[in-house]
Amino acid sequence: MATIAHTTTDRLSAERKFYSRYALALTALVFLGFAPSFYLHNLFSYPRPNPTLTATVIAHGTLLTLWMLAFVAQTQLVAAGRRDLHIRLGQASFAMALAILPLMYLVSVWEVARNNAPPFTDPLNWSVVPLATIPVYAIMLWIGWSRRRQAPVHKRAMLGAALMLMHPAIGRLPLGPPLLAVFALTGTLSVATFVPLLLWDRRTLGRVHPVSLLGISLAGLSLAVQLAFLATGAWAPIARHLPGVGS
Repeated sequence: MATIAHTTTDRLSAERKFYSRYALALTALVFLGFAPSFYLHNLFSYPRPNPTLTATVIAHGTLLTLWMLAFVAQTQLVAAGRRDLHIRLGQASFAMALAILPLMYLVSVWEVARNNAPPFTDPLNWSVVPLATIPVYAIMLWIGWSRRRQAPVHKRAMLGAALMLMHPAIGRLPLGPPLLAVFALTGTLSVATFVPLLLWDRRTLGRVHPVSLLGISLAGLSLAVQLAFLATGAWAPIARHLPGVGS
């Protein structure tokens, strides 16, 4: 019996370390990706001249940063056994996430007027990139919140939501010229950030958890939609009729 208890304790300790380190790595990646265009905006002009940061963009970036920091804090609190604070912070971070969703949309459609797009496309078609991310982020958040009392589901869903922010972060790293092929590469790398979770599932559960599978599937689908519209230019006629475009 003591051996079983010891094994269970070791497993929980390893799991907490895994999620904690995962969250820290993702937060570092977000900082590296957004440092030139947001955090250290005035010091860089890569990969293209940085447009002026509007109040909406600043609010959006600030809230997402706070949400990522709260996500890291959540994993640390669980690792420290402070589930009481974890629950309280979880409520606050979910409120932040709800506020982020409309900001994500507004920034996406208002970017058209700012003419903020890479040279391989135009602002109208480029708006599909952030817009295609919003539904997946929202789905993973909702699963995480609605199943918050089911730890295996909750933590994978919240991690999946954080992983959906990796494409814009990785896409801003200097991995190549601003070409559609490079965008496809960075998108593939962002989907691959789910791989450590899938490997962890296989190691600890003997299978991939359904929520992990849902997350990587939705991320892949979102990327496929983005690439299809960017390659064909078919998103522009749709984007012209979206509320707020060009405001």
